Amino acid sequence: QSYFTTVVKTYALTSLFLAGGLTMLSFVGRRHALRAAAGAGLLLACATATRISMGAALGLGFLYLLACQHRVKAWAWLDFALGGGMGLTLMFLYFMAIGGEGFRFGLVEYHTLREGGPWMAQAAFKIGCLSRLVQAYFPAAVAGLFLMLAAVLRRGRGGAAKGEAAPEADAEGGADMPPSINGFLWLVVLVLAGIHLSAPFPYDDYQVPVYPVFCAALSAAGVRWWRGVERRHGGEGAAEWRTVRRLGILVGVWLVCGLHAFSSPMAQNWFVAGRDRIWWRLREQSPLAQLRDMGSWVRSLTLAEGGTELLTQDIYLAVQAGLPVPQGLEMGPFSYYPDWPRERARRIGVMNRDMMRELLAANTNAPIAAFSGYSLAIRSPEVEEISREDRLAFEGILEDRYDRVESVPGFGQAGTTLEIWRLKKTEEAGASGEPAETAGE
Repeated sequence: QSYFTTVVKTYALTSLFLAGGLTMLSFVGRRHALRAAAGAGLLLACATATRISMGAALGLGFLYLLACQHRVKAWAWLDFALGGGMGLTLMFLYFMAIGGEGFRFGLVEYHTLREGGPWMAQAAFKIGCLSRLVQAYFPAAVAGLFLMLAAVLRRGRGGAAKGEAAPEADAEGGADMPPSINGFLWLVVLVLAGIHLSAPFPYDDYQVPVYPVFCAALSAAGVRWWRGVERRHGGEGAAEWRTVRRLGILVGVWLVCGLHAFSSPMAQNWFVAGRDRIWWRLREQSPLAQLRDMGSWVRSLTLAEGGTELLTQDIYLAVQAGLPVPQGLEMGPFSYYPDWPRERARRIGVMNRDMMRELLAANTNAPIAAFSGYSLAIRSPEVEEISREDRLAFEGILEDRYDRVESVPGFGQAGTTLEIWRLKKTEEAGASGEPAETAGE
């Protein structure tokens, strides 16, 4: 969470919109219900526009209010739909108008055309993703498993028939509240997590925006479970002792979570650049500080050369530098579709093999090029390594037109080497229309 909500990606913004929308939805049964419904729809639409998988939460919110309309203010579902519709219109209409086929491709085909290989490989990817999720969120996973087993045992003893479900009403907050808002949160978590897990390459960072919702639902379930325990075993105790017990549990949870975060190998990687035989190599900078410094340096180099673009597929570096990339590279490492016809690639806004070679060989207004291990390395839509022939051709064009300025090891998410290139003087002279000799003088 600490890494993926600070790096230049969309997870933090998505999490903000998703959690905010669901919070607004929980107020629909109370005062100002109509404004809460409209606000929930608007925020969940913003989450959808940030990461398209969040559209499932928007649809579930509408169905939830529609199913609970007899328990909430009249027409709350309509206000939710109006808020969501307004958000989708504000976020998507402009891009739909200017994007055409590229807009549709980015929303749907970009995801569906990716291939995960045979079913056994896909199963291995999904099992590996689940394993990494449990490792990353181990305290929450243990608490979830414990509460699930406790619920199964309670049902097995007939606890619900004995009135142990009474705390549910207290946790839900009153007669005007829709039934089981916490149950709805669990549904959102399961659906979104299932969508992310069904991707051909289910990266565990996809679940980052869902985790705060999971924690909220888990906390509510834990409160209800503990209230049931107190009613069975400690309800007759003094209020002071109940407070002490609850405080002890909270402190224990905080300590476990803190120790787990402290022991995270990802947190260690912020400070350690790996192990060289018996020596631990400490980083001179954190990855985020390194990105900021490199973005500032690349920007100053580009502006000093009179350029207005940065030739790169590392889009987060261009974002940090405040520079656009050449047209067709906006999708970063996933902008290279070597076998597509030129016309389709142009309509979508990506590069085929010939277009990429022409871009690298042309006099663009990008005197500085920056390529990490992610750049000129991936072919889409398969998301596989580019062919050896393409790699050698691209490297040859770069070496002919550019001089290598700097090599920065351990850069970015995967710790690859970032190569900074500067357009040769003869190329700059040709781009400006002056003779090469004059430029040399």
